[in-house]
Amino acid sequence: MFVCQICSKVVPPRTPPVRVVLQRRPKRYSFRLHANVIYRPDSNGKIKEHKTNDPGGVGWETAREANACPDCAAEANRSSSG
Repeated sequence: MFVCQICSKVVPPRTPPVRVVLQRRPKRYSFRLHANVIYRPDSNGKIKEHKTNDPGGVGWETAREANACPDCAAEANRSSSG
């Protein structure tokens, strides 16, 4: 049982909340040297550590989100897709 953060109604028990993204912002991710570690066998069969770089890039980051009832989540999903 929880209070919907969009319509402020109390939701019945055993109804799971749905996280709804209300606002997002652009994000630039920088280059990271040796960010990913992979373990793989070499030519002799020994497991070796191999490091790769993360090139970075651009994407989206969640700025605000809310716990919503299923009705409000469906409405938010319908309005964001259209």
